[in-house]
Amino acid sequence: MAAAAPPPNFSDLPEAELRKIMAKPVVHACDLVPQEMSTDTTEIITMAVDKYVTNGNYEAMSKMIKETMDKKYGPQWHCAIGEGFGFDITYQQPNMIYVYYGKVGILLYKC
Repeated sequence: MAAAAPPPNFSDLPEAELRKIMAKPVVHACDLVPQEMSTDTTEIITMAVDKYVTNGNYEAMSKMIKETMDKKYGPQWHCAIGEGFGFDITYQQPNMIYVYYGKVGILLYKC
């Protein structure tokens, strides 16, 4: 049996290839209301991904998303970022979005 390949190291990819992989967000779950909030939140997440994904700094990415959402939509937003994770959360509805950019999953919710 062959050994499983290690996960890709995004910091080793050329910037053009990285942008191609990360260009399109895939929204797995979203119950943000109104629609403008959903669109705005996706743009905030995209901005953070564009800024920090090249160096793989998920902590700074998460902090930027959380602080921007706290300022714009009130406090108590939480952001989890990682590769290949699952979750089971209780949150204040309708305030949750779960997005994938390539292999990077981003969970943002308010509670």
